[in-house]
Amino acid sequence: MKTVKLSVFMLLLSTVVFTSCKKKGCMDEAAVNYDENAKKDDGSCNFKPMITIVGANPASVSVGSEYTDAGATAFVKNGTDVDVTTDLSAVNTSETGSFTVTYSASNEHGTSTATRTVNVVLGQSSYMGTFAATHDCGPTNFPHVAEPQIVAGANANQVKIDDAFTLLGGTIIINISGENVTVPPSSIELPLGAGTLDFSGTGTMNSTGTTMTINYDWTRTGLLAGDGACTVTYVK
Repeated sequence: MKTVKLSVFMLLLSTVVFTSCKKKGCMDEAAVNYDENAKKDDGSCNFKPMITIVGANPASVSVGSEYTDAGATAFVKNGTDVDVTTDLSAVNTSETGSFTVTYSASNEHGTSTATRTVNVVLGQSSYMGTFAATHDCGPTNFPHVAEPQIVAGANANQVKIDDAFTLLGGTIIINISGENVTVPPSSIELPLGAGTLDFSGTGTMNSTGTTMTINYDWTRTGLLAGDGACTVTYVK
């Protein structure tokens, strides 16, 4: 009986000793001083700031537009706010491409960083404005105006040229998709019942949104009837 009591006592004693000898330290893996060998958290954990990006990531902006960054916030795990430094120097909205905004936040335990991708794309606003048009279309069959004003169309993927043809008026609808443009089959009535001008086209805009080239196919009925193809280059 004494032997049994002694065994129980020794087991309890070893349990107490083992428990009291557990290694103490920081057990939070997010901490800068995380101790993988710690068996008991002693409240000593230290944390770098955690950064949260505000708004879309990636973000998009049209070529030639001003990019306004939505910013970021930072705090440490105990809830203390930390100032964020934003570096926009890599963003160039004068041409298409993908660029990086870098955020950093620091405290006594270190520095954290985060990034946002900014995609500069050819959007509707890139296509709008006053352009100078040069072409090989001739002065009669497809008499394109010399300085067209390109304005917004029916939706964000469309622009148009009103009064597109000298003396004939008419509208050219231009569907846009990035750098690629399409003129859907269109028709205008010529003045005084002189027939119709039917046309369509495809083309591209350059990466800076300053030069667009469209290859047109056209057919005229009635007066000056005929068909052909020509190229118009629009320079903003």
